[in-house]
Amino acid sequence: MSDSNSLVSPENQSASPVSYTPLAEAGRLANQIAGQAVFTRYLSEKSANTLKRHGRDLELFAEYLLDVGIMPEDGADFQTSPLAWRGVTWGLVEGFVQWLLRQGYAISSVNARLSTVKVYAQLAARAGTLDQQEGLLIQTVRGFSRTAQLNVDEQRPQTRIADVTYAYKPEGQQRSVVVERRSTKKAEPTILTPAQAEALKRVQNHSPQAWRDALLMCLLLDHGLRASEVALLKAENFDPDGGTFTFYRPKVKGTAHEWTTHTLSPATYPVLRHYLSGFYPPALRPDGALILATTRLLKNGEGGQLLGEPLNRVRISERVAWLGRQAGIMPLSAHDCRHYCATQMARMGYGVDELMAWFGWTNAQTAVRYIATAEVQTRYKG
Repeated sequence: MSDSNSLVSPENQSASPVSYTPLAEAGRLANQIAGQAVFTRYLSEKSANTLKRHGRDLELFAEYLLDVGIMPEDGADFQTSPLAWRGVTWGLVEGFVQWLLRQGYAISSVNARLSTVKVYAQLAARAGTLDQQEGLLIQTVRGFSRTAQLNVDEQRPQTRIADVTYAYKPEGQQRSVVVERRSTKKAEPTILTPAQAEALKRVQNHSPQAWRDALLMCLLLDHGLRASEVALLKAENFDPDGGTFTFYRPKVKGTAHEWTTHTLSPATYPVLRHYLSGFYPPALRPDGALILATTRLLKNGEGGQLLGEPLNRVRISERVAWLGRQAGIMPLSAHDCRHYCATQMARMGYGVDELMAWFGWTNAQTAVRYIATAEVQTRYKG
């Protein structure tokens, strides 16, 4: 009897391939469609504040990957793009926990960020873009209990800023409750020198991508914009003839600083004019995003052309980290650039009101801290 007509023995039945049936094919297609919608459905069910917090957590996860030298091939938008999770393993997630500890984040913050990563990893596993086995292993990565928190804090350097104390009134109660917690921010930003800032603002080659990168760094280093503010910029926000631009600050919505106008810095002005006149697609005017994605720039200088899609906040942070690494500055974030800008302006003698208006701060103490630091550094610089 030929092999094609031979019967499959009972012991080998489990190893035989599943035969095609209409139900199996329908099930496969249903899984594919459901997987594509799993992120969309989850995001639609969450509040704006929850999504904002998740976005910050996942942006930090992307920063960690870039810091350890991993450039996600499918982008770093882990909140809305299932493909971004392709290749993520439980070892990388465990490394993220250790990285947060080394960066000086509070244990409560580490646990919260780990929880966010596990939630979205589970969504990616359901979507089929994250290996099912890795998805299960990621769920086994553990945070820290209260006892473990005390042990960890005793053994690591105390690099975090001071405890934060605040009061709030729980719903249904008459008295306020005083809460003490560790700050979740890093204690120290990455400090840039003026020479490093100038190098980051310099156009590296003749490609549209290089001009876009130079403009991005000028907006961050000379104007101190947040990544979220840069992502919202449009071509129509700029008046090259008048040398100004007006932009929206979502973080201080409803305050006097919600809309702000800046005079273009001497470095920003020529880069902006050349970018808009020489490379920016006319079809996108006037409502198109200013900072656009590009094609891959090849080693021979070809490519790097502007695309019609914008860089969102996460992709901007990803690009800043990459540019910093190319310049030997690690890790570099958009907020580090904002810190540099504020430090330089304080050293130049700008007052509290001027700094508050320029950076959109609603708390004068933030400006005072930069001014006081600049005065101390000037006093003891020798």
